[in-house]
Order: sequence, then C-alpha cells, then structure tokens
Amino acid sequence: MLPVTTPGAEIVFEGTCNFRELGGYRAANGRHVRRGLLYRGCSLDTLQSPADRTKLESLHLREILDLRSAGEAARQPDAAVSGAHYQRICGMRYADGSEMDFSPAGIQRIAAEKAAYEAKAGHPVHDFYWFTDLYKQMPFGNPAYHELFRLLEEHRVPLLFHCTCGKDRTGIAAMLVLLALGVSREDAIADYMLTNVYRKAIIDKFMQDKPADQYDLLLPVEGVSESMGAGSIDVLLEKYPSYEAYFEAEYGLTTARLAALRDFYLE
Repeated sequence: MLPVTTPGAEIVFEGTCNFRELGGYRAANGRHVRRGLLYRGCSLDTLQSPADRTKLESLHLREILDLRSAGEAARQPDAAVSGAHYQRICGMRYADGSEMDFSPAGIQRIAAEKAAYEAKAGHPVHDFYWFTDLYKQMPFGNPAYHELFRLLEEHRVPLLFHCTCGKDRTGIAAMLVLLALGVSREDAIADYMLTNVYRKAIIDKFMQDKPADQYDLLLPVEGVSESMGAGSIDVLLEKYPSYEAYFEAEYGLTTARLAALRDFYLE
C-alpha cells in the first residue's frame, strides 16, 4: 500500500477499494495537482458503515458525477452525500448513443453488439480486443466526459467521479484530467494502473482458476490492462498534434482556458 502522501495513494474504506484522489502529481511547469479537490472512486452503495459514512462526508464533496448506466445505478444506487449535487451520465455508449449497460439487464445487448463487431471483422474476436477498440472511442464525443470538464472549469469541487469498480470509465476520465493539467503520459498511465494494486485480492480470486496463458487477456475483467489504457490516450495523438490540441477541439479548452484550468488546479 502506498503512503498517504504519495500521489495515487488509496483512501481506505471498509466497504470498498480503489478510492483515491488525483492530488500530488507533478504537472505543468513543475507545479503539482492540488490535493483535496479531485476524487475518483467506485459505486458508493457499499459505504454503509458509520466509519465509511464519516470519512466520505469528511471530503466535503460538492459534486458527484456517476459514470454508470441507468441499469447499474438502479441496481446499486449511490447513497446520498450531504451537501453534494449528484448526477449520472453514462461514460460508455454504443455507436447509436445509447448507454452501454453492464448490469444483468444489459448483457444481452452487449452480446449482440459483440456479435455484430465479429461479423464485421469476419472472425471471432476476444473481448480484450473488442474493448480495446471501445476504449479508443471513449475520449471522443463522450457526454459524461464533457460534463466532467464543464464541472472542472466551473470549479465545482471537491468533485468525485466514479463508476462501478472505479477502473475503466473512471480510469480513462482520470487520465484525461491529469493530461489536461499537464501531468506526464507516464504518470497518467501509472495512476490508471494502480487499480491493479488496490484490487489485487479481487483480481487474484478471479484468476485463480483461469489458464495462466490467458492472464493478460482476462486481467481487464477485474483489473486494468496497460495496453488498453495507453491505447485510449495514445489515440489522441493519432488524431491531433498534441494533447492540448485535443482538449481544445473536444472541450473548447483554448490556450487561455486551459491555462486558467491549470492555474486553479495546480500549485
């Protein structure tokens, strides 16, 4: 476990894992991301103990952005947090704009979409490669991420963004926020990969009866893959000459607006 002063250190709760903040990372012009403003996590329904409730309330959250589908949120609704405005905007969508629902009710649609992807490819495709492609689409035209950056510009902090496990929709969102603040690609990916540290027990239990030669392909079921995470942000530089050009085109963060964002969130 990382020391609490280390960037990316877990905020330990009794009922969940992989809850942390983005503060402390070295960013643009030698500055660092301010602490106590930006949090990333997973669904809040498991935070039921008095100690967990007290710790969550102590963050003084102003905004909670839930990146889950309606089905996921209905099945595991977030507990209300005093003083925090809650909204839900799904962070993964199909080509037609509808939500990708990872609840049991959405599995049939996911299977159908996977079958259509394989039909187009002309051969069976492992879920790993399908999701690798899906993750490369997430940074573009994503209403959840657009709302996240709106909240950032309006200084609606302290802010928590989360999904079900806090690893994929949340992990890519966190990398985008860090890159916007001038954190290096390497540190942004390192933050993404910390999921495998904090979910190690869950990953190990899932993997214990799986073939060893399938480890890398199955890891993203309960953890994260470096190649998938890196691919989701490296694709930005395939479309734009720089991350800054992407943020201007996608979120309207002109040079002046990006500088203002960094001035607020860095110290």
